Amino acid sequence: MKVLLKRLLFNYKYLLLILFIIFNKVIIAQNISKTIDSMIVEDQKWRGFLRQLENEQFDSLPKEIILQNIKLTDSLNYNNLKSIFSKFGFPNYKLVGKQTSHNFWLLVQHSDNYPKFQKNVLKGMKVEVKNKNANAQDYAYLLDRVKINNGKKQVFGTQMILNSDSSSYVPKPVLSILYLNKRRKEMGLPSIEEYIKLMNERYFGTLKTAN
Repeated sequence: MKVLLKRLLFNYKYLLLILFIIFNKVIIAQNISKTIDSMIVEDQKWRGFLRQLENEQFDSLPKEIILQNIKLTDSLNYNNLKSIFSKFGFPNYKLVGKQTSHNFWLLVQHSDNYPKFQKNVLKGMKVEVKNKNANAQDYAYLLDRVKINNGKKQVFGTQMILNSDSSSYVPKPVLSILYLNKRRKEMGLPSIEEYIKLMNERYFGTLKTAN
């Protein structure tokens, strides 16, 4: 009887421990999600202001103020991003869900002042993409960003720049442009022609033909 009671007590304590661990993981994931999602709100607010200003849809703030706030926001966000990544690696679907995982990627994408950090996140994200636990399209964008920020040619043509007469966006230097659309298709990205059209529509205010 005593042996049976000891076993029951052990099983009960073990069950409590498992429940405690699960509960802690849920709380941690919720806290990470809240932090990431609050950062993306601020990130998108100022970048949204800039896009609206360039498209002549917003004139309440001078461009200099908007750019200063983007720089400040990126700097503040970096500290949180670095802390999250060092503790948990790339926040994958299982940890924070698809949307928050995407939000983390986008914040890293905007961390151009910290190219080494972007490169480290890229490595962690690659593993998650292979396990179908992160977005392959997001990975393609970050890979290109890291390549360009390190003075190399991009792979998928996601990083764009205005052409010489500012009439259209074009890809920054890219590897084997003949096979570009093939590589893009493999990652689930639209053709480069469609992407250029999308960029021109999204940032029409920066095109000379729009003036």
